[in-house]
Amino acid sequence: ESEVEAYLLGAKCFYTVFAGLSALGVVCNSFLVYTTIRTKSLRAPCNVLIGACALFDVMHQIIPEMGVAAGTFTVFSIGIDRFLSIAVANKYRSMNVTSYLAVQFAFIFLYCAYNAFLIVFFYGDRQLICNMPSVYNGVAVAFWAYSASVLNVAAFVIYLVTWRLIKAHSSNVESSTTDRIFRTIVLVTIFDLGGWVTTQAIVATLNLAPLPPHKLLCYVCFASIFVNLGVAVKFMVYFFTRYSKGSVVRKR
Repeated sequence: ESEVEAYLLGAKCFYTVFAGLSALGVVCNSFLVYTTIRTKSLRAPCNVLIGACALFDVMHQIIPEMGVAAGTFTVFSIGIDRFLSIAVANKYRSMNVTSYLAVQFAFIFLYCAYNAFLIVFFYGDRQLICNMPSVYNGVAVAFWAYSASVLNVAAFVIYLVTWRLIKAHSSNVESSTTDRIFRTIVLVTIFDLGGWVTTQAIVATLNLAPLPPHKLLCYVCFASIFVNLGVAVKFMVYFFTRYSKGSVVRKR
């Protein structure tokens, strides 16, 4: 009984932390969405994807499964966008932005549809502790975890390759611009991608392990801290990188 009380107390503490971060994330990301919509200078594909990612992070608090799916794929999409902007800069600048974004969002939709299929096709009535992956029943948990892991690893590789390209082209790119892009890549990778990967890995492992309800609840609340920290910090990452860009413009 004392062990159960200790785990429940831990769950309450962890819940308080991640609930606070969650509320902060909703406010900050809502402001980021509003800023993207209202600011004409934020109409570039990368800025639109960043705004969409912020919207999906807000949606994560309302429809967790679809918010997580869309947010995870959008982080990957942002990496692809940054890669293309460096690897094929001339074609990137001359492309049709509407068509390009339509393709990006089509892939995000397809990944969400895949997750929805896993939920519906493998649905089964059972008793459980409410957490995001609990809607995935049976082998669907593994399918969800594997696909998310592959996507997260691919995003990390894309960011890494993009960083290498930036360093390789550093002699042809203004140093201040290069530094800003590099900071954005590093910070997004560490906080946003790192938060998703850590939480998804822990929760997926917990759902595959036979644990007593009180332990599972405590560990799930603890795991939820990482993703909500990444979501909350993202606003500050983009704010400071945009502020740095504005500083460069003002200096000119």
